[in-house]
Amino acid sequence: MPYVHITKTPGKDLDDYRQIVTAVGETPVSGRISHYAGTDDGSLLIVDVWQSRADADRFTAERLFPAFAGAWGRPPEDTLILAYDAEVVDA
Repeated sequence: MPYVHITKTPGKDLDDYRQIVTAVGETPVSGRISHYAGTDDGSLLIVDVWQSRADADRFTAERLFPAFAGAWGRPPEDTLILAYDAEVVDA
């Protein structure tokens, strides 16, 4: 079942996003179906669709949090996270 993960981080922008992307590295991300980044009203928005929650959790533990530690120290506390198992619905 697909797993959707959305974050909204106030005070961050696409330059901040690029720091994390660089720290994560260029190795392909296993299990990620799609990835989108943008900004809205002074916040960085990230939307990822994963093959499973386990894929998202593995990426977060093995690559994303270490990237945060190197670039920002830690994810900002005011980051809003929405995550859910999704059903594919043809429109």
